[in-house]
Amino acid sequence: MQLTRFILFAWVASASADSDSPRKIRKHETNSVSVDDAVEYLKQWRPKDDGVPEKQLRENAQLALQAWNTMPFSKQVSKDMFLKYVLPYTHFDEPIDDWRPKMYPVLKPFVQGKQSLLEAADALFPAWGEAFSKQLQFKGDQTPQVMAPISETLKKGYASCTGMSIFLANCMRAVGIPARIVGVNEWNRPEKGNHNWVEIWVGDRWNFVDAVPDGNMAAWNKTWFVEQAAKQKSVPAVNAILSPLWGSESSTVYNMSWRTPPTFVPAIDLTANYAKAPTTALPIWESWHLKLGIGIVALIGVTGGASYAYKATKSAGDHQRTQ
Repeated sequence: MQLTRFILFAWVASASADSDSPRKIRKHETNSVSVDDAVEYLKQWRPKDDGVPEKQLRENAQLALQAWNTMPFSKQVSKDMFLKYVLPYTHFDEPIDDWRPKMYPVLKPFVQGKQSLLEAADALFPAWGEAFSKQLQFKGDQTPQVMAPISETLKKGYASCTGMSIFLANCMRAVGIPARIVGVNEWNRPEKGNHNWVEIWVGDRWNFVDAVPDGNMAAWNKTWFVEQAAKQKSVPAVNAILSPLWGSESSTVYNMSWRTPPTFVPAIDLTANYAKAPTTALPIWESWHLKLGIGIVALIGVTGGASYAYKATKSAGDHQRTQ
């Protein structure tokens, strides 16, 4: 009887919340960002004057704000998170594509109506590698030849880990999901090697995943390099796990070793985050939705680690040189 009352209450609450259609633009009252604000942020924090015209900066800002203001899960994205991990249009020194107008309308249906960032990322991840009428393929040693998401990766149909990570991170950003690229210039092991991957913000934590376009569900925090990443050190810098960042929190630089001489972009050091391999991909308490007829029942339960299946994958990116 108590469970029945709980379900009825949850259904009523959900139906009431649904009355404000997610298609309507919802203002972030305490996190308001105008197009002008967004453009000024881009101008201030892009690594250098990249020659992007004012018109393109504004169009990029408008589409980023459209996703942030309309998607139901955007309530989990703060102003700070939006500015640093949704709004920027490049990560490294890849050629600048105007990718949002191409990606947003194609990817929006996969996340439309999702109520949380995790639900949205879970829905988008299996689809990103084939959503644009071409199955993307991993191909090693393609950096810097193939990095730009539309004019290079999508046109050719392949990229190595850097290009694939750029493409995946931009797919997430295109629909308002905060994402960043993480990487290491040299693994702390005799055979060395390097790698780039993606972290995705799911509301209360960053989940990391390998950018492998194989159509499978995301194996959050269960990639082939987990044990190796735990061995990395911030000193020397070549062994550090870093992430490019447009913002005042940048405390170091990411050495883009594919350039001669090497060039740099502002970054943050995430090595300590990987010092201990995670034991679970999700916290014990998790929320989910069950669709019952015309209503959505919101239940909160204990997963105990049993309700989620994750597979450890050894990706095609596990090579001595993967960039």
